[in-house]
Amino acid sequence: MRFSVECVKAIREAVGPDYPILFKFTPYHGVPGGREMEEGIAMAKILEEAGVDILHVDVGCYEAWYKAINTVYQPPRVQLDVAAEIKKHVSVPVMSQGKMQNPTDAEAALQEGKADYIGLGHTAICDPHWVNKVQRNETYDIVPCIGCNECLYAGFSGKIMHCAVNPHAFAEDYYPVNPGDPNKRVLVVGSGPAGIMAAVTAAERGMQVELWEKRNELGGLLLAAGGPRFKKDVMDYVEYLVNKLHRSNVKVSLMKEATPEEVLAGNYDKVIVATGANPIMPPIKGIDESFVVGANDILTDKKGYGKKVVVLGGGLVGCETACHCADKSDDVTIIEMLPEVLMTVSHSKNNDQALRQLMEDCNIKAITDAKVVEFKDNKVVYEKDGVQETIEADTVAIAAGYRSNSSLFEAINGKVDCAIVGDAEVPDNILKAVHHGFNSVRCI
Repeated sequence: MRFSVECVKAIREAVGPDYPILFKFTPYHGVPGGREMEEGIAMAKILEEAGVDILHVDVGCYEAWYKAINTVYQPPRVQLDVAAEIKKHVSVPVMSQGKMQNPTDAEAALQEGKADYIGLGHTAICDPHWVNKVQRNETYDIVPCIGCNECLYAGFSGKIMHCAVNPHAFAEDYYPVNPGDPNKRVLVVGSGPAGIMAAVTAAERGMQVELWEKRNELGGLLLAAGGPRFKKDVMDYVEYLVNKLHRSNVKVSLMKEATPEEVLAGNYDKVIVATGANPIMPPIKGIDESFVVGANDILTDKKGYGKKVVVLGGGLVGCETACHCADKSDDVTIIEMLPEVLMTVSHSKNNDQALRQLMEDCNIKAITDAKVVEFKDNKVVYEKDGVQETIEADTVAIAAGYRSNSSLFEAINGKVDCAIVGDAEVPDNILKAVHHGFNSVRCI
């Protein structure tokens, strides 16, 4: 603590007795061999004695980075108990952080006396007007952080920092949403994140906007992405988007499939094709067996699963599906063609750590470097190291990726001013979909 204490004393000497000094420190690492609370409490007392006015309590370390910078996989208020323990041992105010973007959670932390201040980091990137919206009792309009850590990943990838759910983050001056021509008629086809963002942004510009969705629910593939209990942050974002859509003047039509003829007959000034992507069902013998289902159908509760589950595919969807099934299944195994699971996933290191820890906690097994050749008699036949083996399965969940649904765009392109956005162009992540939808109508 010597260096820290000397810094505090030097700062106090420079700023005088009335200027507040906040010190952020980590009293608890949460890993074997790391710092335990006893040492953290001693540190807090030393810092208070050194003249610190506010203690900002952090948790975790690089070995468990997701505990310091939380992800979608952690529950709300995940760091609060550590701050609450420190608060018992010092008289100066204590600030807590960690997934308290929900104003109810932040307020409860204060009312319960577990913290004196709440720090909002990623939350302020998602919605810099968070505090003002709470103050105005407009919490329904807060853009929720989805814990994707794309902001963090951008910095570590050498990019300009950005936010998956806020296209304006660090780009307010570059991407102004100016009033548009009120006579312009815009049709958006599809209600995933790209489609809803496009429709809402066009409506904010004052244009006449329609949105067609072929199903009876809004949200697109986000409904599957937010299906697991540990992906509630994503489902919160779906709810935010849908509510914002309904508060706008967009005319929404459900159970309305867009045909090229009807789209062209509408004489729209701009058509945004946000028809998303369809799950790939690979041409494996027995793929039509009743015990073989799509991962999306499981994630959206359209289909159930048994006690013994095999997931085909070890990408992001496959690993999350496996953890989702582990809630009710006794045995879950992933079969992946590559040498490791999550090899093709591009996401922040803390998200990777958190998901791998979740898989370990759920006792997920993985068979890698293996190719499935057949499904039959509630068994999966696969080939590994040149030898065919079988594994029993009550349910097989297929998570083999997605294929863009671009047929509408191909039929109308060149006949009307149109743009294709989101997964309909290239299956990707939430960030690409949201930003693509936003920019497709910002420039009309």
